[in-house]
Amino acid sequence: MVFCSSGVGDLDRHDTEIICFLTGGSEDFLRTIINIDTSRFFDDPPKRVANDAENLLLLANPVLPHSRGEIVLDSADPGSQPAIRMNYYADPHDMKVMVAAIRRTMEIAARWPGNRKLGPLMVPPFLAEKHGYQEGDEPSDAMLEDFALHFSLTVYHPTSTCRIGDVVDPRLRVKGVGRLRVADASVMPAVIGGNTNAPSIMIGEKAAEMIAAEHGVRLGNFVGERV
Repeated sequence: MVFCSSGVGDLDRHDTEIICFLTGGSEDFLRTIINIDTSRFFDDPPKRVANDAENLLLLANPVLPHSRGEIVLDSADPGSQPAIRMNYYADPHDMKVMVAAIRRTMEIAARWPGNRKLGPLMVPPFLAEKHGYQEGDEPSDAMLEDFALHFSLTVYHPTSTCRIGDVVDPRLRVKGVGRLRVADASVMPAVIGGNTNAPSIMIGEKAAEMIAAEHGVRLGNFVGERV
């Protein structure tokens, strides 16, 4: 993977992650993990997703979005599911970063090392027809924006629905609710510029330390080397 600046935002921070997946043909993977409707995405789906197909996926990811989603109650019925509104690209800045990230990804593909060069950019037929795109053309910003609007997805890292200062206090206690803490990525004040696994472990470790201290428990009794 690559972390880099798109050149659109703060040049001193990375705002883009480019991930490389080497994968054979797997329709289940493409449908469930990459969120691709193969019947719309490929010119010849059975061939493209065959078990012996060779595919290289380069995923362009803006990692410091300006847009903000929300979770709201749709009903007074406690059994009803809340509404989760991602609000992708609500801030126009994010689309500018996405287009720049796609173009950086295409530059990497064009300069792929080794003797086996990558094939051409694969553009879904309906988008190619809509934008008058022919294989080998320089894709327009409009087509790349359309591409992003049709096929963007969240890569497992939602955060900040229980932000410190709003929902929980600095000791991760839920405001107005006794004996309840939250200790996961939802307490982050804002999304971090990368994967959330390690920071979430850190939050859990810090919560354990604070809870232990409040109850007079020495963590050495449970973790670390035995004396």
